[in-house]
Amino acid sequence: MRLYPPAPSINRAAIADDAWTSPTGETVKIDAGVTVLIMPWTLHRHELYWENPRAFVPERFLPENRGRLNRFQYLPFGAGPRVCIGATFAMQEAVIALAVLMRRFRFDATPNSRIWPVQKLTTQPRDGMPMRVSLRPAKTTLEN
Repeated sequence: MRLYPPAPSINRAAIADDAWTSPTGETVKIDAGVTVLIMPWTLHRHELYWENPRAFVPERFLPENRGRLNRFQYLPFGAGPRVCIGATFAMQEAVIALAVLMRRFRFDATPNSRIWPVQKLTTQPRDGMPMRVSLRPAKTTLEN
């Protein structure tokens, strides 16, 4: 979700004159009516906001580490009054689907797969995502 956000770009129109100041001190004037493009794809990989920004480190989002994240540093579904209405459902659905599937099956990329992300309405793998699916061995005893 951080490295491959479902919405790699978000467009918004400024409702009033405003200004934005970058972490380096540069100020940009934003006139009312101007379309502003927010790029979660770039924001989620920016070295000003992330240590080792291109690494997959799920521990960044553990409860004890959440205090280190700025409210607008991680925007996989946008933010504010126009946040994706399906964000909560999508996260619940993904966890349930993954739990059901991963319990019974193993998914491996096929040899020589060249998976490349493309931006359409959402981030998608170009030419699909070829995978080899195999059954996991059945558990024969109850585990505590």
